[in-house]
Amino acid sequence: MPRNRPIIAAPMAAAVLAALTAGCTDVKESLPSRTATEQLLISSAADNAANRLRLDLPADKKAFLDTGNFDGADARYAASAIKESLLRQGVRLVSDRAAADTIIEIRLGALSVNQSKTVLGIPPITLPGTITLPEASVYSSTENQAVAKFSAFAYDNRSGALVASTEPAYGLSGEQSYRAMTLFSWRTSPPYPEDIN
Repeated sequence: MPRNRPIIAAPMAAAVLAALTAGCTDVKESLPSRTATEQLLISSAADNAANRLRLDLPADKKAFLDTGNFDGADARYAASAIKESLLRQGVRLVSDRAAADTIIEIRLGALSVNQSKTVLGIPPITLPGTITLPEASVYSSTENQAVAKFSAFAYDNRSGALVASTEPAYGLSGEQSYRAMTLFSWRTSPPYPEDIN
């Protein structure tokens, strides 16, 4: 009986060794429904679009920023970025609509993230029920691209006549992540400065 132990031990040792050498690391960026990376990408795209929005208004006129048609998941941040951009351009904003000479109305055409993924190998497979087989790839890449599109126009608060309008302003922000042999992963183009630590 002792002679059979090496025969049994060898396959067990091989199985243990195989289990130790195979595996993967999956970093969860955030537990909420939206990750910090998604929020950073969207807010960066909003900042970029807001900085490109140019409205030529007389410097001596007071303006009210109308955000009534500017809604969406991240609209409040984007509206604040547009407000800052207008102030940097010298627009005199007031909080009372009745006291304004000019009304500036802003529109949100897009503020979201597009994702594209390339897999060389077997992508994750969802079986009937709740079972999902993990990705088994030689190489995979994921690109997340946030897109923002804003536009604005201004009209006289008394007569309603058009004073100025803008071309649509676009903002982009992206990041790419890669994985090789299902074990090694890296990321390029982070949506935040690399020297924040």
